[in-house]
Amino acid sequence: MAIFDKEKLQIIWEEEGADLSKASLSKNLSAVDYDSEGKYFYITVDKVLFSNPAAIIKSVLDAHGYVSNLENILSCLDSFVFSIRARVPDKEEPQSQPARVNEYLPCIRFELPQTNKVGHVLQSFYDEIAKYEATLTDPKKAFWSTDGGDKESDRALKKEIRRLEADNKALQEQVTALTQRLIAEQKSLSRASRALDSQQNLPENTKICRVEQVDLKRRIIKVKAFRKLIDVPTHMLDRVPEFQARCLIMFDDDEQVPLGVLFFDNEELDSIEKRTAELLYVEGDSFKARDSLRNEFQIKAVNELEADSIKSLRRGMKVLISIADDYVVRFSVLNSANANHFTRTLQEQFTVYEIGRNQLIDVNDDATDP
Repeated sequence: MAIFDKEKLQIIWEEEGADLSKASLSKNLSAVDYDSEGKYFYITVDKVLFSNPAAIIKSVLDAHGYVSNLENILSCLDSFVFSIRARVPDKEEPQSQPARVNEYLPCIRFELPQTNKVGHVLQSFYDEIAKYEATLTDPKKAFWSTDGGDKESDRALKKEIRRLEADNKALQEQVTALTQRLIAEQKSLSRASRALDSQQNLPENTKICRVEQVDLKRRIIKVKAFRKLIDVPTHMLDRVPEFQARCLIMFDDDEQVPLGVLFFDNEELDSIEKRTAELLYVEGDSFKARDSLRNEFQIKAVNELEADSIKSLRRGMKVLISIADDYVVRFSVLNSANANHFTRTLQEQFTVYEIGRNQLIDVNDDATDP
């Protein structure tokens, strides 16, 4: 993970908590996340521009398993604050002084509903309900009619129920159609792989695979070959692929360890940011590097392949560091002769395999010729 020794990211929601006199807007601070303690949710305004605040809260409640009713929405509104996600100096400032902000991006921040916490807006809602219930239970103030209620309201409610039922049915049909398409796609991939293997168009140790998961923290991708999931370190790849990307992988004799990877496309994760950095020192299976903006990165190997590569590094060498979601997800040495080693290895195996197929000789027939 990248360690910025001089700056850190922080959510500031109080006016006196930030000094914006020398700050500038930065779109690179775009994010959707929880705070470090997981107490409140925040999202930068570029991701909800021109959106309705109530609709945003409803979407967050639905995504986290809450019932998106009026009570929970009012609970979120009690803590709803327009704030900023800021990059501030890592050096601790006195509590009496506002933090000096270098870069910032406006965001909104609110807490999800808590059973032991009731804000002012939600308490007002509860008070109104209590007054209404008191009116209903007081026979002197009863206002209901004895003719079966408001027929217009009943008809409107029934019409709304029918509309919601129709919308629900349409959504269910859409989910069913998408599920069938996914199943058909999986079957198509499986059939294509088996057909290629049966026609001997691929070497026995080469499989068509698909990316099932991209683990940014561990710097690995999980690829699926038939029914088996295999971990492939990003250090073996020339980029960090997208989810569901397809590739060819050459395995060892036991079909357990990947020796080479070749992707069918050049797509990469949209959130990837690449930086060139110079090595400050190398020690064991870790190194420290600094980019042109003087941001420093302390990187420790998370697998044997990275450890072996770090051992060959020397101070002053240039490395290319890929960053996503504030994590170092891949690094490689610039001007290295092994930058495309695995791609070349896989292509060489295909060449040898094709030559072997096209130059087979029947030894018995040659022996019987006069």
